[in-house]
Amino acid sequence: MSAMATGCSKDSSQSTQPQPAVSKPGMSGITTSLASLGQGAFSLWTTCGTAPYNISGTNGICVPVGNCSSAIDAGQESSGQTANGFQFNGCFKGGTSASGYSEEAVFLCDNVTQWNGDEMGFVKTLNDNTLKAYVQGGGNYYTSVISTGDNGYHTFKAQCRSSSNVSTVDFYVDGTYKCTLTNSAGHYWNNYDYFVGTNHWSGGSNPTGQQIEMYNMTTY
Repeated sequence: MSAMATGCSKDSSQSTQPQPAVSKPGMSGITTSLASLGQGAFSLWTTCGTAPYNISGTNGICVPVGNCSSAIDAGQESSGQTANGFQFNGCFKGGTSASGYSEEAVFLCDNVTQWNGDEMGFVKTLNDNTLKAYVQGGGNYYTSVISTGDNGYHTFKAQCRSSSNVSTVDFYVDGTYKCTLTNSAGHYWNNYDYFVGTNHWSGGSNPTGQQIEMYNMTTY
């Protein structure tokens, strides 16, 4: 579980670095769904406090922020698949009462043991309620702010640009292009990836009501 704490803390050990200039994606950014992931595809676990749970009557999963010191909670895909991107409907319900590196994140990753491999996804920091796109890999970590204070429901998508741009990831919210991140040390095309929704609480005021909700989880 200690490895998960390191992997989950997206902003704790690596600083955001300047991004090279990149063009917006063309039509190649529009892809066909390869796999739809139901509730049964995920293992739900917690280190303490309120555990993640399947949302009754839907295909969704809720991952509440734990209310005990250094709580880690996750809905983690049990078996991965080769993928170039992912999408889900849902929300990041956050706040500004946290201390330390408390956060919520939904992402694809190729290492669920040390949590230090190639990752692409979305992370919300809970000391400022700010949602960011991020990529990780090769010791690098890059982010781009998407919104602040938005706890609403949206469709989130991260997609590796192409087989010839394996280090570039495009990010969308509600079908609208938001940003592109490039990590020359990362590789995000056709990795064997796991879909993960997780949070880490390191202290602060009571986080009741702060949670991730994921529906219609899909990989590309």
